[in-house]
Formats: sequence, structure tokens, C-alpha cells
Amino acid sequence: MRKTRYSSSKFIFVLLLLLFFIGLFVSGILQSEQRREAAFPKSGFVTAVYDGDTIKVRFNSGYERKVRLIGINAPETHDLRKEVKFHAYMAKRFTFYYLYNRKVNLTYDWELEDKYGRLLAYIWTEREGLFNEFILKEGFASVFLKFAFKYKKEFKKAEEEAQRLGRGFWKKDPFPSIRADEARNNVGKLVSVKYTCSGVQNRGKFVFLVSSGEEFSALVPQENLFLFSGLELLRGNFISVTGFLEEYKGKLQIMVFFPLQIKLIRRKP
Repeated sequence: MRKTRYSSSKFIFVLLLLLFFIGLFVSGILQSEQRREAAFPKSGFVTAVYDGDTIKVRFNSGYERKVRLIGINAPETHDLRKEVKFHAYMAKRFTFYYLYNRKVNLTYDWELEDKYGRLLAYIWTEREGLFNEFILKEGFASVFLKFAFKYKKEFKKAEEEAQRLGRGFWKKDPFPSIRADEARNNVGKLVSVKYTCSGVQNRGKFVFLVSSGEEFSALVPQENLFLFSGLELLRGNFISVTGFLEEYKGKLQIMVFFPLQIKLIRRKP
């Protein structure tokens, strides 16, 4: 009888010890998941756009991190080649237009960070879905699969579609030419807008080259003015402005970073 009680006590002790270690193991997993969640959050707000494939996201904790979009590559803004530099700024405007100051969700792949300490993520929006795929489909980035395990087929298909249909950078210059009154139907595209420049207005950080009724404007950043000469002389002339067409507070506009984006078509009589 004594031996039986001893065996039962030993069994209970071993069982409790086992449960203790299982508890430690489960607790460790939960803490690990909590640390992962803190380091690699699932949602946040985009607070900055560095270029077409790199953004900054502020998470609910208030912590901000640079995020490199997985599976894509956009041209570099510091490239010295004129065409590449132009494409780089247009890709940046594309990402800015669709992501800046918007809530996004993030998902991850097998590699969580690159050698520069940037998060590697897939970016999801309510309207565009998987943004990494969307920018490829619209032709403002190319496929780069170094860190991608998921969505490889989707990304390649999106790029092939953009190439086939001549979207974004896959459309060789000259880009589609439209009138200012057609601009609203071409938001989100690389186009050349033709209009009579009715005014040249200095407004804070930009110089506006406005159309009649201000239905469309070309915006030259003040910091880029040193590249331009004679903007005032464009007043009253018929011009063409090429770039990424976007809408801001109901107004249609193209950001102009380089003189090559503006062409004089016809001088005023």
C-alpha cells in the first residue's frame, strides 16, 4: 500500500513538472509572438514616401519604420540619366498619390528585414488591394523577386500586362496627349496635358502654371526653380506638360521637376 501511494505521488509530481514546462513553453511562444507583433506590426499610416518602392509607416504605438515593398523595384531618384530620373520621380509621385497619409495593412514573407534595416512587406490598401501588384500592373515599377516567395506568379503577370498594354513606363515617349478638359478621365496615368497657360502664380512651396478656370495646373516646386528660366514668359502661351496626372482636393495637377516636362507648343499672338 505504501509503495502504491509513493508511485502515485511520483506520478503527480512528474505530471505537474511536465505541465510547468509546457506552460513555460507556451508562455515563451506567446511572448515571442508579442515581440514579433511589436517589431513587425500589421497596420499603420504612411507618413513619408522616399521613392516608388520605399515608404515610412507610423504604427499604432507611434513608432515609425522605413518599409521596402517586396517584389518590386522602382527607378532611383539619384540616377544621373535623364529618362531614368524622370521615371523615378513619376514612380515616387505614383506611390505618394496612392499611399501617403493613408492607412495600410502589412504582411510579410520569409525575410523580414533587408541589410539596411528596412522592413520588407507587402502593402495592402482598402481600394487597390495588394499595392505591390497594383504598381506593377500600372507600369510604374518592375518585378524584383529577391525577397519574394509569395505572389511571384501574380507579380510577373502584372508586369507582363503593363508591358503588353503600354502602361506607365512601358509606354515610350511621346505619352498620350490630352486636353485639359479631358484630364479627369486620365487620373493616375502618365500623360501630356495641352492647355493655354492663363496664369503663373507663386503660392507657398510651388509655382502654379494654371489653365483657364484653374481646371488644371502644373506645379513647379520652389526648390526646383533654379532649373527653370522664363516661367513667367509662358503666360498666355499654349503649352504641353508631361507627367503623372493626379487629383488633389478636386483639382487636377502634374508635378513638374524638370524643364523637359514643359514644352511650348504655340506662342500667344
